[in-house]
Amino acid sequence: MTKKLRLPAWHETPFQHMRYTLVTNQEQLDKLLLKMASKPKLFEFLEGGASARVNFLPDDSAIVQISNQTDWTINQIHSLLTHEAMHIWQEIKKRMGEENPSVEFEAYSIQLITQDLFYLYDWSLGYD
Repeated sequence: MTKKLRLPAWHETPFQHMRYTLVTNQEQLDKLLLKMASKPKLFEFLEGGASARVNFLPDDSAIVQISNQTDWTINQIHSLLTHEAMHIWQEIKKRMGEENPSVEFEAYSIQLITQDLFYLYDWSLGYD
């Protein structure tokens, strides 16, 4: 496996309520924001000191940020990404006006978002 810096790809929810991506450092974040059509204001990677976070932008997109610390286990990374996937789901649910989704709809939605974030994490670090 080789590592190289990549510009993260976008994924979209099945009902197209939101698109989301993931970055692992300030350089990726800056490149991503500069390439966006809506030209959002640049901001600091993981501002506030969190290990991971999600920023929701006015153009119906979300950027998940997670540090690429080398001492984290895969379980720690997956736990953080699952946490951020839940925040994305909560925002999508709000936008859909879905107050009481079925348990299967919710489970499949979180599964898809989480799976995408796992893939994006590996991909953004250059692992094929």
